[in-house]
Amino acid sequence: MIKKSQLILSVILVIGAFACSKNDNTKYRSAASGEIRIGALLPLTGSGSSTGRSMNISLGLARQDIQNYLTSVGNHNTISMIVADTKTDTVEALKQLKIFYDQGIRLVIGPYSSAELLSLKNFADTHGVILVSPSSVAVSLAIPGDNIFRFVPSDVMQGEAMNKMLTDDKIKVIVPIIRNDVWGNDLLDVVRSNFIKSGGTVQPPVKYEPGTTDFSGLLPQLDAVVAGELDHHNPNEIAVYLLSFAEGATILKSAKNYAHLNNVYWYGGSAFSGNADAIADTVAALFAYTHGLPCPVYGLEESAKERWQPLRDRIQAELGRMPEVYAFTAYDALWVGVLTYTTVGFSPDVNLLKSAFTMVAGNYFGATGNTKLDTNGDRAVGNYDFWAIKHDTTGYAWKRIAKYNSLSGTLVRE
Repeated sequence: MIKKSQLILSVILVIGAFACSKNDNTKYRSAASGEIRIGALLPLTGSGSSTGRSMNISLGLARQDIQNYLTSVGNHNTISMIVADTKTDTVEALKQLKIFYDQGIRLVIGPYSSAELLSLKNFADTHGVILVSPSSVAVSLAIPGDNIFRFVPSDVMQGEAMNKMLTDDKIKVIVPIIRNDVWGNDLLDVVRSNFIKSGGTVQPPVKYEPGTTDFSGLLPQLDAVVAGELDHHNPNEIAVYLLSFAEGATILKSAKNYAHLNNVYWYGGSAFSGNADAIADTVAALFAYTHGLPCPVYGLEESAKERWQPLRDRIQAELGRMPEVYAFTAYDALWVGVLTYTTVGFSPDVNLLKSAFTMVAGNYFGATGNTKLDTNGDRAVGNYDFWAIKHDTTGYAWKRIAKYNSLSGTLVRE
């Protein structure tokens, strides 16, 4: 394991060759000498707010921890963390990024969703802003050479994990209801491809637009498709595949009113795993509990448990519940961002900043383990955990039910 002090020295030596390209233009400088200014675009409201609250707390803790570390090694830089609420909205996210740009911020943690990231991509690429998303996974955003980095793998791995769960459960047909954005469509494409290769059938999806709150016109369609499949298969061979954000709780709550939707198992996606709204509504939670709803999401490494477990406890103490996994990827993203600036200074050329960021990420070992990136700027490796809503004497809670190893393709249930 490389210590952070050793990491800083090694990166300084490796990127020294880039020093001649450093850009000293004042528009790229931090607001004050010795101040590292990093922005955070978080969904503090809207359908991603459950994760946004978790990430906001973790980033606050990260800033404190990094500041304490810098002080301990005699580094007198200060860290300013500027947080803006994207409202889980693509237009608002772009508005806030432009404000960050005018403030001289060139490295931003976020945004949360792939749809938001897509809306920011052109501005970031053309204005020299680096975006480090802790949570975006859309396959179509895995692009080499752009200004986007992602601290989770693309959904290629999630598609493999879900296919393994479905086939192990002997599901033959899936009936999707999905959020009609880049994340929902990309993920369904990957799962569809894997599932069909395994001999399964995927019905055309029922789609809804982001921001939808009334599903009364969509659930009868979904129920009718399931009814048609029940004419040819037994209920244990059919699954509803739900790809949603927090609105999934409303869908689950309403689904109980439809006989055929009540008669089959449900499966979910990474954006719903660990969502607080799903357990806050007891009707939605009961439906999820009685219909399975395993949701895969990037899994924390056991080799990093001594780091993520105490951090989890600290976040949980402030949040009042178990944080989503993206709180940990956000925490590590800020560490890598700050360590990058300590090696290249406050006003690097964007290409130097990207090279240094990639170098630091490749050598950093944090709460989520090694953060090495692939040629697309996405996390290079990672396994998936499946979480489902369970019930005990304390009420409803998300519990891990299985682990998928992406290297071996094996699924181990707990």
